[in-house]
Amino acid sequence: MSGFEIILPFLKPIEHLILDESVSEVMVNGPDHVFVEKAGYLQEVPGVSLGERSLLVAVKNIARRLGDDISEVKPILDSRLPDGSRVAAVIPPCSLGGITLTIRKFSSRLLEMEDLIRAGALDRALANRLEDYVLSRKNLLISGGTGAGKTTLAASLGRFIPPDERLLLIEDTAEIRLPHQNQVRFEARREQNGLPAISVRDLLKASLRHRPDRIILGEVRGGEAFDGRLSIFSSFSIRVIREHCRPFTPTPPSKLFPDLPAPFSKAVSNYRTAP
Repeated sequence: MSGFEIILPFLKPIEHLILDESVSEVMVNGPDHVFVEKAGYLQEVPGVSLGERSLLVAVKNIARRLGDDISEVKPILDSRLPDGSRVAAVIPPCSLGGITLTIRKFSSRLLEMEDLIRAGALDRALANRLEDYVLSRKNLLISGGTGAGKTTLAASLGRFIPPDERLLLIEDTAEIRLPHQNQVRFEARREQNGLPAISVRDLLKASLRHRPDRIILGEVRGGEAFDGRLSIFSSFSIRVIREHCRPFTPTPPSKLFPDLPAPFSKAVSNYRTAP
């Protein structure tokens, strides 16, 4: 099995939505409210009902098929299909309005920077500027909310990296695909079936022993954000970081780190304000 055929037997009422190539995400808010994302816009799908009990059975069967489990003791499911699509669910009592199920479909199409320009995501001048940053080995931070296109932009920028460099990709869920031959991909693991969790932070620390020229760090949500910034001052450098947050107003390093020696304070300032 390569993808949706693993879960379709349990989700017949929304099978047509999952198979619709124009739909990028399917969201089930309880048994009677289904939403989809098409061309970047959310819309409700009327007349679709899964039934609370049927939906619970479906979610539990999906979890088992994916080698995971979901129950009142462990009410959160976060898994992916073999093709890279993501399946996430939360059940009561943590989900107050009933079972929540979200299926984010993995796109097989690799978008180049030219595609983003044609779509109006950015203009030629900005694209050229970003390419210069990559080629001159600048540290890049990509920030935005869910669905903003962080993964797409990170993958497009990654294709500017010269092919003779060694890349190391670290992701919570493997999504970024690059054509480089000399690349290593690490994926975090949640605690499941008695196996201990391996966090993005654990993998970032381990990556520094594998001689990366560049590190692409995805899904920055926890302590790895601090480690990533510290790694900038090491002999290895974080080159692309995808961070789940909204744009922020930079705070002067002198206020953030009042006891930081002047050379480091200047380095932090240069990192945060580099053109």
